[in-house]
Amino acid sequence: MLAIDVGNTHITCAFMEESEIRLLRRVSTEDCLSGSAFLDLLDLDGKPVPDRVVICSVRRAATGAICRDFREGLGISPFVVSNDTPMGITTSYRSMDTLGTDRLVDAAACHHLYSGGRAPGIVIDMGTATTVDCITEAGEFLGGAIVPGLMSAYRGLLAAAPELPDIAISPVENLIGTTTKECLRSGVIAGHAALIRGLSSLMADRLGKKPLVVVTGGLARVIDALLPADYVRDEHLTVKGLSIIHSINTSSG
Repeated sequence: MLAIDVGNTHITCAFMEESEIRLLRRVSTEDCLSGSAFLDLLDLDGKPVPDRVVICSVRRAATGAICRDFREGLGISPFVVSNDTPMGITTSYRSMDTLGTDRLVDAAACHHLYSGGRAPGIVIDMGTATTVDCITEAGEFLGGAIVPGLMSAYRGLLAAAPELPDIAISPVENLIGTTTKECLRSGVIAGHAALIRGLSSLMADRLGKKPLVVVTGGLARVIDALLPADYVRDEHLTVKGLSIIHSINTSSG
């Protein structure tokens, strides 16, 4: 099965066997939106495309382009996950029309793979935005917080203060910076880690029971050393969730 997670910046494509990733590809969302054929961007080096494709997306135009390429090029109709798709969880979120489906997919993956029946879950997804979401032990998605992502915040700062130096987005070596670059790296990277830890702690207080915290997204590795050891690291939580959701819907249908 091919699981496709369409984000604002990147499209992550994972060839799955159940919840195991066998091959991973990442392409630019903007390249897809520019009219480039998605299957060409995927660059599979002659590997066959599975006949089962599942997609979750925060960009409708990209979803349409991808589905069209699969239908016209391979005769495959992808299964597009929406907020109405059964995921084995419930929700009390009050504005479902503006809820990013990836947040629900992450919550479902957290529940099915890690926290369900054992503890509440908090899912942190570090992408263009950083989302921090809560799910109960019984599997009810409650909602959470959306903050500017690490790179979005950094680029916003440079746009407002253009004389600041560029920095490499890499793990912090000197938390107490002694040069402007070190200070900026500490603020951007360690500051984001502190934000995540703080929000998770505040939400844990509201949940009333120690949650299991799962961190995902490609940028998570940059702040990994600054996060508590008991946080679960799963960079590919979303595509694993898509595989689970696809199974739930094909086995029930």
